[in-house]
Amino acid sequence: MLTLYIGNKNYSSWSMRPWLVLKKAQLPFEEKLIQLYVPASKEKLLKLSSAGTVPVLQVKDEVIPDSLAIAEWAARCVPNLWPQNAHDKQRARALCQQMQEDFGAFRNAAPMNLRRRTKGKLPDDGLQAAAKLQTTFEDCLARHDKPFLFGDWSIADAFATPYAARFNSYGINSSLKTDTYISELLADDDYLEWELAALAEPWTMPDVDEV
Repeated sequence: MLTLYIGNKNYSSWSMRPWLVLKKAQLPFEEKLIQLYVPASKEKLLKLSSAGTVPVLQVKDEVIPDSLAIAEWAARCVPNLWPQNAHDKQRARALCQQMQEDFGAFRNAAPMNLRRRTKGKLPDDGLQAAAKLQTTFEDCLARHDKPFLFGDWSIADAFATPYAARFNSYGINSSLKTDTYISELLADDDYLEWELAALAEPWTMPDVDEV
């Protein structure tokens, strides 16, 4: 039995990624949600791992506390989660790493909030980071005629989905190609299952809701 510890579905983009990966892998798992930024939440997180963050995947006695590490573990169980072409597989891994480490200005300016719908202007550095990400998406999509970054759905698309949600939540303009890709990600049945649960959550985070 696998146990995936996640944060609030409305706000935790890091949690969404491995959740989508496990769903696509069709690996049965138990989901345990830890409400973030409330008294005792940090204590609960530190009991799971020294990182004190979510997501965390527990596999028997092993604990994996990182979105990409969890995705890599799932791909060892289900290899077709990565592109089958060796070059594309390498590029997809590098892009996932970039989506974790880069685009911080975009994440800070537009924190994930699936309930939010606004067209307020983001700070320039956030818009520049969003434009850089859009260019990255377009470069991948221009190489083929299929709907996802590397043709068929892959882990890279799971990592892109929280960014797609940000484009949607904050009304960020995008090209036709990027907009079509975003629509594809946000129409996915597994994403919609996550979104439905997020919209039903009773908790709010005023600091994020007011951004």
